[in-house]
Amino acid sequence: MKKTVVVALLALAGLAQAAEYPIGKPAIKAGMEIGAVYLQPIKMEPEGMMNPVEKSDVHLEADIHAVKGNPNGFAEGEWVPYLLIKYEIQKVGSKNVIKGDFMPMVASDGPHYGDNVKLEGPGKYKLKYTVLAPSENPGAHFGRHVDKETGVAAWFKPFELNYEFTYAGTGKKGGY
Repeated sequence: MKKTVVVALLALAGLAQAAEYPIGKPAIKAGMEIGAVYLQPIKMEPEGMMNPVEKSDVHLEADIHAVKGNPNGFAEGEWVPYLLIKYEIQKVGSKNVIKGDFMPMVASDGPHYGDNVKLEGPGKYKLKYTVLAPSENPGAHFGRHVDKETGVAAWFKPFELNYEFTYAGTGKKGGY
């Protein structure tokens, strides 16, 4: 009986996770795979680091991991820390551009960059990510070995990724 209950609870645990909606296909650039997704707004700690759930429509994310042969010393699949990720999102037909910087954070599916964002309702959106190296991030204190024996490649130049997606809502939290 106990074994059946444990198996049932483990099966249900996966259902409690929030549904992520992919935005386009992951891109490979500068030795990293960058994926764009959104889900329902997320309650964060410390409080006040981003828009509260009640004033947001989505939690926008950039999932960034090293690919095999990453020139900056990261192993395949490792999260790349200390990046500066900027986003711009605009509903097609609107003049309003929503801009911000993602914050590094961790969730049950691992570390990522993200922010809670208020959109302009359902519709088609254009999204731009600008990815900058740790050397471009004034708040980062992340050194890079440059000697012949242990050094890694120079940081990459900033780059942009552009997406289009249709936002129809995320549903009610827990209603997936």
